[in-house]
Amino acid sequence: MKKLVSLALKILFVAVVFYLLGKKGLISVGAFRRALDQPGRIVPAVSALVVCMFLSAIRWQWLLQAQNIHLRWVRTFQLVFIGQFFNIALPGAVSGDFVKAFYVSNEIQGQRARAFGSILFDRIVGLSALVLVSAGALISHLSSFLGTAFFSAIQAFVGTAAVCVVIFYGYLFFVREDHDPILKILNQLHVRFPKVASLTRIYEGTRHYHHHRATVFKALLISIMIHLSVGFACIQFAYAMGETQLEPLSMLVIIPLGLLATAIPVLPAGVGTGHAAFAGLFHLLGSARGADIFSFYVLVQLFLGAAGGLVYLRFKTEKLPAPDFKTASSSA
Repeated sequence: MKKLVSLALKILFVAVVFYLLGKKGLISVGAFRRALDQPGRIVPAVSALVVCMFLSAIRWQWLLQAQNIHLRWVRTFQLVFIGQFFNIALPGAVSGDFVKAFYVSNEIQGQRARAFGSILFDRIVGLSALVLVSAGALISHLSSFLGTAFFSAIQAFVGTAAVCVVIFYGYLFFVREDHDPILKILNQLHVRFPKVASLTRIYEGTRHYHHHRATVFKALLISIMIHLSVGFACIQFAYAMGETQLEPLSMLVIIPLGLLATAIPVLPAGVGTGHAAFAGLFHLLGSARGADIFSFYVLVQLFLGAAGGLVYLRFKTEKLPAPDFKTASSSA
Protein backbone atom coordinates (compact mmCIF):
# COMPACT_ATOMS: atom_id res chain seq x y z
CA MET A 1 0.00 0.00 0.00
CA LYS A 2 2.84 2.40 0.86
CA LYS A 3 4.43 1.78 -2.55
CA LEU A 4 1.16 2.62 -4.31
CA VAL A 5 0.77 5.82 -2.29
CA SER A 6 4.38 6.79 -3.02
CA LEU A 7 3.92 6.14 -6.73
CA ALA A 8 0.66 8.14 -6.75
CA LEU A 9 2.43 11.07 -5.08
CA LYS A 10 5.25 10.94 -7.63
CA ILE A 11 2.74 11.01 -10.49
CA LEU A 12 0.92 13.92 -8.83
CA PHE A 13 4.16 15.88 -8.42
CA VAL A 14 5.06 15.27 -12.06
CA ALA A 15 1.63 16.50 -13.15
CA VAL A 16 1.99 19.62 -10.97
CA VAL A 17 5.46 20.35 -12.36
CA PHE A 18 4.21 20.05 -15.94
CA TYR A 19 1.29 22.34 -15.08
CA LEU A 20 3.58 24.97 -13.56
CA LEU A 21 5.97 24.77 -16.50
CA GLY A 22 3.04 25.33 -18.82
CA LYS A 23 1.76 28.28 -16.78
CA LYS A 24 5.18 29.93 -16.90
CA GLY A 25 5.43 29.40 -20.64
CA LEU A 26 8.42 27.05 -20.41
CA ILE A 27 6.50 24.33 -22.25
CA SER A 28 4.00 24.92 -25.02
CA VAL A 29 1.02 22.72 -25.89
CA GLY A 30 0.95 24.35 -29.32
CA ALA A 31 4.57 23.41 -29.98
CA PHE A 32 3.80 19.85 -28.92
CA ARG A 33 0.90 19.63 -31.34
CA ARG A 34 2.98 20.99 -34.21
CA ALA A 35 5.70 18.47 -33.48
CA LEU A 36 3.26 15.55 -33.43
CA ASP A 37 2.18 16.56 -36.93
CA GLN A 38 5.66 15.59 -38.13
CA PRO A 39 5.92 11.80 -37.69
CA GLY A 40 8.87 11.77 -40.07
CA ARG A 41 10.92 13.34 -37.27
CA ILE A 42 9.14 12.03 -34.16
CA VAL A 43 9.13 8.33 -35.09
CA PRO A 44 12.90 8.10 -35.78
CA ALA A 45 13.57 10.06 -32.57
CA VAL A 46 11.46 7.75 -30.42
CA SER A 47 12.96 4.70 -32.15
CA ALA A 48 16.47 5.93 -31.34
CA LEU A 49 15.61 6.25 -27.64
CA VAL A 50 14.13 2.74 -27.59
CA VAL A 51 17.28 1.36 -29.22
CA CYS A 52 19.31 3.06 -26.47
CA MET A 53 17.69 0.74 -23.91
CA PHE A 54 18.98 -2.31 -25.75
CA LEU A 55 22.42 -0.77 -26.20
CA SER A 56 22.50 -0.12 -22.44
CA ALA A 57 21.73 -3.79 -21.81
CA ILE A 58 24.57 -4.87 -24.11
CA ARG A 59 26.98 -2.55 -22.28
CA TRP A 60 25.97 -3.87 -18.86
CA GLN A 61 26.23 -7.47 -20.04
CA TRP A 62 29.83 -6.86 -21.09
CA LEU A 63 30.63 -5.29 -17.72
CA LEU A 64 28.98 -8.20 -15.88
CA GLN A 65 30.95 -10.74 -17.88
CA ALA A 66 34.17 -8.94 -16.98
CA GLN A 67 33.19 -9.51 -13.33
CA ASN A 68 32.71 -13.23 -14.10
CA ILE A 69 28.94 -12.84 -13.70
CA HIS A 70 27.21 -14.65 -16.54
CA LEU A 71 23.51 -13.98 -17.08
CA ARG A 72 21.45 -15.01 -20.05
CA TRP A 73 21.02 -12.14 -22.50
CA VAL A 74 17.25 -12.27 -22.06
CA ARG A 75 17.65 -11.90 -18.29
CA THR A 76 19.96 -8.91 -18.70
CA PHE A 77 17.46 -7.17 -20.99
CA GLN A 78 14.69 -7.90 -18.48
CA LEU A 79 16.68 -6.40 -15.61
CA VAL A 80 17.50 -3.26 -17.59
CA PHE A 81 13.81 -2.66 -18.27
CA ILE A 82 12.92 -3.41 -14.64
CA GLY A 83 15.58 -0.92 -13.54
CA GLN A 84 14.02 1.67 -15.83
CA PHE A 85 10.63 1.03 -14.21
CA PHE A 86 11.99 1.56 -10.69
CA ASN A 87 13.93 4.66 -11.76
CA ILE A 88 10.65 6.12 -12.99
CA ALA A 89 8.43 4.86 -10.18
CA LEU A 90 10.63 5.51 -7.14
CA PRO A 91 13.54 7.83 -7.98
CA GLY A 92 15.60 8.97 -5.04
CA ALA A 93 14.09 6.32 -2.76
CA VAL A 94 14.67 3.00 -4.50
CA SER A 95 17.14 3.15 -7.34
CA GLY A 96 16.64 0.97 -10.38
CA ASP A 97 20.33 0.17 -10.16
CA PHE A 98 19.81 -1.13 -6.65
CA VAL A 99 17.00 -3.39 -7.86
CA LYS A 100 19.19 -4.79 -10.64
CA ALA A 101 21.98 -5.56 -8.18
CA PHE A 102 19.52 -7.32 -5.88
CA TYR A 103 18.24 -9.63 -8.59
CA VAL A 104 21.72 -10.38 -9.92
CA SER A 105 22.92 -11.35 -6.45
CA ASN A 106 19.78 -13.44 -6.01
CA GLU A 107 20.60 -15.45 -9.13
CA ILE A 108 24.39 -15.55 -8.69
CA GLN A 109 25.05 -16.13 -5.00
CA GLY A 110 27.97 -14.34 -3.34
CA GLN A 111 28.38 -11.76 -6.13
CA ARG A 112 26.51 -8.80 -4.65
CA ALA A 113 29.56 -6.53 -4.35
CA ARG A 114 30.68 -7.36 -7.89
CA ALA A 115 27.16 -6.74 -9.17
CA PHE A 116 27.19 -3.31 -7.50
CA GLY A 117 30.66 -2.72 -8.94
CA SER A 118 29.43 -3.45 -12.46
CA ILE A 119 26.44 -1.14 -12.03
CA LEU A 120 28.53 1.67 -10.54
CA PHE A 121 31.01 1.38 -13.38
CA ASP A 122 28.12 1.29 -15.86
CA ARG A 123 27.02 4.67 -14.47
CA ILE A 124 30.57 6.04 -14.58
CA VAL A 125 31.03 4.98 -18.21
CA GLY A 126 27.70 6.56 -19.13
CA LEU A 127 28.54 9.87 -17.47
CA SER A 128 32.02 9.82 -19.03
CA ALA A 129 30.51 9.41 -22.47
CA LEU A 130 28.20 12.38 -21.87
CA VAL A 131 31.23 14.55 -21.21
CA LEU A 132 33.17 13.15 -24.18
CA VAL A 133 30.29 13.72 -26.62
CA SER A 134 29.86 17.30 -25.43
CA ALA A 135 33.60 18.02 -25.53
CA GLY A 136 33.98 16.33 -28.93
CA ALA A 137 31.17 18.39 -30.46
CA LEU A 138 32.65 21.56 -28.96
CA ILE A 139 36.15 20.86 -30.30
CA SER A 140 34.94 19.82 -33.76
CA HIS A 141 33.09 23.13 -34.15
CA LEU A 142 35.49 25.25 -32.09
CA SER A 143 36.13 27.91 -34.74
CA SER A 144 32.43 28.78 -34.80
CA PHE A 145 32.15 28.95 -31.01
CA LEU A 146 35.22 31.06 -30.20
CA GLY A 147 34.35 34.50 -28.91
CA THR A 148 30.64 33.78 -28.50
CA ALA A 149 28.68 34.15 -25.27
CA PHE A 150 27.73 30.49 -25.63
CA PHE A 151 31.38 29.40 -25.58
CA SER A 152 32.18 31.65 -22.63
CA ALA A 153 29.32 30.13 -20.64
CA ILE A 154 30.28 26.48 -21.05
CA GLN A 155 34.00 26.27 -21.82
CA ALA A 156 35.17 26.02 -18.20
CA PHE A 157 32.66 23.34 -17.23
CA VAL A 158 33.15 21.18 -20.33
CA GLY A 159 36.93 21.52 -20.16
CA THR A 160 37.10 20.67 -16.45
CA ALA A 161 34.76 17.70 -16.86
CA ALA A 162 36.79 16.35 -19.79
CA VAL A 163 40.02 16.62 -17.78
CA CYS A 164 38.37 14.76 -14.88
CA VAL A 165 37.36 11.94 -17.24
CA VAL A 166 40.92 11.62 -18.54
CA ILE A 167 42.32 11.62 -14.98
CA PHE A 168 39.83 8.94 -13.86
CA TYR A 169 40.69 6.51 -16.64
CA GLY A 170 44.39 7.24 -16.30
CA TYR A 171 44.11 6.39 -12.60
CA LEU A 172 42.12 3.24 -13.33
CA PHE A 173 44.47 1.91 -16.01
CA PHE A 174 47.89 2.94 -14.70
CA VAL A 175 47.63 2.75 -10.88
CA ARG A 176 48.09 -0.85 -9.79
CA GLU A 177 46.07 -2.28 -6.93
CA ASP A 178 49.04 -2.60 -4.57
CA HIS A 179 49.83 1.11 -5.13
CA ASP A 180 46.26 2.41 -4.96
CA PRO A 181 46.07 5.08 -2.18
CA ILE A 182 42.26 5.08 -2.18
CA LEU A 183 42.15 1.33 -1.59
CA LYS A 184 44.73 1.66 1.19
CA ILE A 185 42.62 4.33 2.91
CA LEU A 186 39.49 2.19 2.63
CA ASN A 187 41.30 -0.82 4.07
CA GLN A 188 42.52 1.25 7.01
CA LEU A 189 39.01 2.58 7.62
CA HIS A 190 37.67 -0.95 7.38
CA VAL A 191 39.82 -1.96 10.37
CA ARG A 192 38.36 0.84 12.50
CA PHE A 193 34.85 0.89 11.05
CA PRO A 194 33.64 -2.57 9.94
CA LYS A 195 30.68 -1.08 8.05
CA VAL A 196 33.14 0.37 5.53
CA ALA A 197 33.72 -3.20 4.31
CA SER A 198 30.80 -3.04 1.87
CA LEU A 199 32.15 0.20 0.35
CA THR A 200 35.59 -1.39 0.05
CA ARG A 201 34.18 -4.42 -1.76
CA ILE A 202 32.24 -2.23 -4.19
CA TYR A 203 35.36 -0.14 -4.88
CA GLU A 204 37.33 -3.34 -5.50
CA GLY A 205 34.59 -4.43 -7.88
CA THR A 206 35.02 -1.17 -9.77
CA ARG A 207 38.82 -1.44 -9.73
CA HIS A 208 38.44 -4.89 -11.26
CA TYR A 209 38.15 -3.19 -14.66
CA HIS A 210 41.84 -2.28 -14.43
CA HIS A 211 42.40 -5.76 -15.88
CA HIS A 212 39.72 -5.44 -18.57
CA ARG A 213 40.75 -2.45 -20.65
CA ALA A 214 39.25 -3.82 -23.86
CA THR A 215 35.88 -4.17 -22.14
CA VAL A 216 36.11 -0.61 -20.81
CA PHE A 217 36.87 0.78 -24.27
CA LYS A 218 33.98 -1.20 -25.77
CA ALA A 219 31.67 0.07 -23.03
CA LEU A 220 32.82 3.65 -23.67
CA LEU A 221 32.25 3.24 -27.40
CA ILE A 222 28.72 1.92 -26.96
CA SER A 223 28.03 4.70 -24.41
CA ILE A 224 29.07 7.30 -26.98
CA MET A 225 26.73 5.62 -29.47
CA ILE A 226 23.93 5.84 -26.89
CA HIS A 227 24.42 9.54 -26.24
CA LEU A 228 24.78 10.34 -29.93
CA SER A 229 21.44 8.56 -30.39
CA VAL A 230 19.90 10.61 -27.58
CA GLY A 231 21.35 13.73 -29.18
CA PHE A 232 19.86 12.71 -32.53
CA ALA A 233 16.46 12.21 -30.88
CA CYS A 234 16.51 15.62 -29.18
CA ILE A 235 17.64 17.30 -32.41
CA GLN A 236 14.69 15.71 -34.22
CA PHE A 237 12.35 16.89 -31.47
CA ALA A 238 13.73 20.42 -31.85
CA TYR A 239 13.32 20.43 -35.64
CA ALA A 240 9.80 18.99 -35.32
CA MET A 241 8.94 22.07 -33.23
CA GLY A 242 10.25 24.35 -35.94
CA GLU A 243 13.65 25.16 -34.37
CA THR A 244 15.43 24.45 -37.67
CA GLN A 245 17.79 27.41 -37.20
CA LEU A 246 19.75 25.48 -34.56
CA GLU A 247 23.01 23.84 -35.60
CA PRO A 248 23.22 20.08 -34.83
CA LEU A 249 26.74 20.33 -33.37
CA SER A 250 25.72 23.19 -31.11
CA MET A 251 22.89 21.07 -29.76
CA LEU A 252 25.23 18.10 -29.31
CA VAL A 253 27.32 20.28 -27.01
CA ILE A 254 24.46 21.21 -24.70
CA ILE A 255 22.22 18.12 -24.73
CA PRO A 256 24.72 15.98 -22.75
CA LEU A 257 25.14 18.85 -20.27
CA GLY A 258 21.39 19.00 -19.78
CA LEU A 259 21.26 15.25 -19.17
CA LEU A 260 24.00 15.56 -16.55
CA ALA A 261 21.53 17.61 -14.50
CA THR A 262 19.26 14.56 -14.33
CA ALA A 263 21.96 12.16 -13.10
CA ILE A 264 20.62 12.41 -9.53
CA PRO A 265 16.85 12.20 -9.99
CA VAL A 266 14.45 14.07 -7.74
CA LEU A 267 11.28 13.40 -9.71
CA PRO A 268 10.75 10.67 -12.34
CA ALA A 269 12.96 10.96 -15.45
CA GLY A 270 14.56 14.17 -14.18
CA VAL A 271 11.34 16.20 -14.44
CA GLY A 272 11.91 19.75 -13.20
CA THR A 273 15.71 19.74 -13.01
CA GLY A 274 16.02 18.53 -16.59
CA HIS A 275 13.47 21.06 -17.80
CA ALA A 276 15.34 23.90 -16.11
CA ALA A 277 18.70 22.72 -17.48
CA PHE A 278 17.44 22.29 -21.06
CA ALA A 279 15.59 25.62 -20.95
CA GLY A 280 18.71 27.45 -19.78
CA LEU A 281 21.10 25.72 -22.17
CA PHE A 282 18.90 26.09 -25.25
CA HIS A 283 18.39 29.74 -24.31
CA LEU A 284 22.13 30.16 -24.92
CA LEU A 285 21.44 29.11 -28.51
CA GLY A 286 18.54 31.54 -28.82
CA SER A 287 15.79 28.94 -28.50
CA ALA A 288 12.86 29.05 -26.08
CA ARG A 289 11.87 25.42 -26.68
CA GLY A 290 14.48 23.65 -24.52
CA ALA A 291 11.96 22.55 -21.89
CA ASP A 292 9.61 21.28 -24.62
CA ILE A 293 12.41 19.20 -26.12
CA PHE A 294 13.14 17.67 -22.74
CA SER A 295 9.42 16.98 -22.23
CA PHE A 296 9.40 14.78 -25.33
CA TYR A 297 12.42 12.94 -23.95
CA VAL A 298 10.65 12.51 -20.59
CA LEU A 299 7.52 11.10 -22.20
CA VAL A 300 9.54 8.42 -23.98
CA GLN A 301 11.33 7.55 -20.73
CA LEU A 302 7.99 7.25 -18.95
CA PHE A 303 6.76 4.95 -21.72
CA LEU A 304 9.87 2.78 -21.37
CA GLY A 305 9.36 2.76 -17.61
CA ALA A 306 5.80 1.53 -18.13
CA ALA A 307 7.13 -1.22 -20.40
CA GLY A 308 9.57 -2.10 -17.63
CA GLY A 309 6.64 -2.35 -15.24
CA LEU A 310 5.08 -5.01 -17.47
CA VAL A 311 8.38 -6.91 -17.47
CA TYR A 312 8.46 -6.65 -13.67
CA LEU A 313 4.96 -8.13 -13.43
CA ARG A 314 6.18 -11.04 -15.54
CA PHE A 315 9.16 -11.34 -13.20
CA LYS A 316 6.86 -11.58 -10.19
CA THR A 317 4.99 -14.50 -11.77
CA GLU A 318 8.27 -16.43 -11.62
CA LYS A 319 7.92 -16.21 -7.82
CA LEU A 320 11.23 -14.45 -7.35
CA PRO A 321 11.63 -12.65 -4.02
CA ALA A 322 10.75 -8.97 -3.86
CA PRO A 323 13.76 -6.72 -3.25
CA ASP A 324 14.57 -6.27 0.45
CA PHE A 325 16.40 -2.97 0.11
CA LYS A 326 17.46 -2.55 3.74
CA THR A 327 19.01 -6.01 3.87
CA ALA A 328 20.65 -5.60 0.49
CA SER A 329 22.23 -2.27 1.33
CA SER A 330 23.67 -3.49 4.59
CA SER A 331 25.24 -6.57 3.04
CA ALA A 332 26.55 -5.09 -0.20
